[in-house]
Amino acid sequence: MDILFISPPLSPKERYARDVGDTGGHLPPLGLASLAAYVREKNFSIGLIDSLALNYNEEDIIQYIAIHKPKSIGITSLTPIYHRAISLANKIKEKFPKILIILGGHHATIDYYNVVKDESCFDIVAIGEGEITAVEVLDFYKSLSYDYEAFLSSKFKLKEIDGIAFKLDKEIVVTNKRILIPDLDVLPYPARDLLPMDKYVPLPNQYKNLPIVHMVAIRGCPFACSFCSDNAIFGRQIRARSPKLVVEEIKHLKDKYEAKDISFWDDMMTSNKKWMEEFCDEMMNANLGITWTCYSRVDTVTKELLQKMYNAGCWNIFFGYESGDQELLNNINKGITLQQIEISNAWCKEIGIEIRASFMLALPGETPEKALKTIEFAKKLNPEYAQFCITTPYPGTKLFAEAHKYGTLSTDYSKYNIWEPVFVPFGYKNEEEIKAMEKRAMREFYLRPVCVFNHLKRIRSYEDFKRYVKGARFLLGFA
Repeated sequence: MDILFISPPLSPKERYARDVGDTGGHLPPLGLASLAAYVREKNFSIGLIDSLALNYNEEDIIQYIAIHKPKSIGITSLTPIYHRAISLANKIKEKFPKILIILGGHHATIDYYNVVKDESCFDIVAIGEGEITAVEVLDFYKSLSYDYEAFLSSKFKLKEIDGIAFKLDKEIVVTNKRILIPDLDVLPYPARDLLPMDKYVPLPNQYKNLPIVHMVAIRGCPFACSFCSDNAIFGRQIRARSPKLVVEEIKHLKDKYEAKDISFWDDMMTSNKKWMEEFCDEMMNANLGITWTCYSRVDTVTKELLQKMYNAGCWNIFFGYESGDQELLNNINKGITLQQIEISNAWCKEIGIEIRASFMLALPGETPEKALKTIEFAKKLNPEYAQFCITTPYPGTKLFAEAHKYGTLSTDYSKYNIWEPVFVPFGYKNEEEIKAMEKRAMREFYLRPVCVFNHLKRIRSYEDFKRYVKGARFLLGFA
């Protein structure tokens, strides 16, 4: 095996900062699967371990490595799982000191300098979009006959590879920025054959029909919300696969995995109205009988576009409403108004599209009184689902850089999971006050008689019943 890709272990309790039992759901590491597919297409042998879905711990991974003997290892990491990536890499280095270890993904991209400076367990840090970088690194290592000692003595040649950082003697080397892949249509489908596809059932409010399969059709987001770090990977340039090829992949997923529902995880799927209209036309012409969900913004939709999306199978949209206070929206550079939220919310209700509304608590400039305005706004809008996340200023964001202006910030990255108060605005007394506000928001929104009644009347099948029971169990963990 030339390279083994690994998503590190993390328990559901760590992920949600509380015990939600088996209701948390698993999401496939599509970025890692896309990377693996591209590397495999270039004739490298690969393996892939999704530790969360497989319930693997570090010892399970060590045993897998001992059996399959990969020549190199690529570990991906988001910020809240970075401590797990370090722990795993150190154990691999201890047991297999001559295996090349590469760290990539979100945290590697936004904090590469500190990763290289502080952690010797990673030989190379990949920055940004990883497909071409991974192939060039493997080509280099293969030219050395996968000899780790030869790699150490030839490390200076890595300067010729774009998009990486590494330590050379005492110097930290950061190479030229990697140019993004301009045409996503050249990429193969993610290597789903290497994933335990039967284990990927998301949260109950994110699927309607099973089996459900996750997809990404677009990379990048043109907006500049101060709390979002996704631009660090793909930038604000939008690149989309052609609508025709996206529908071809959906056909493939229906044939291979019997998919009935598609969950799109693009940062923002409606940024290009023309693209979305063409995609909807392709879906309606294909007549696949597939339902789907996506992420959107209230200032990128019209009533006509929403109607067309609904006609093409869209039953649920995730909107980032964030706050019920315009000043707080302005503080995070959200770029939308409360009126736009209300209008889009009403359009979806009229058309029949369910809404997953995201609200943020403990925003810069927030006080408990302003948080109560957000809770009341959520109740007034009455979306089908609401999540109340605790503001988390991720490294690499404007909010992280300016957090000291608005409050105090912990740098314990293991708690950067949007469910623990790592940032305490000056308007709050302490972390406990924020946690209490989160519980209050969940209780006041979901325990309203109108909310309970609306969910009960949507139960039309045994599958619906199971989904709502699972959802209720999940909510109990937050209440």
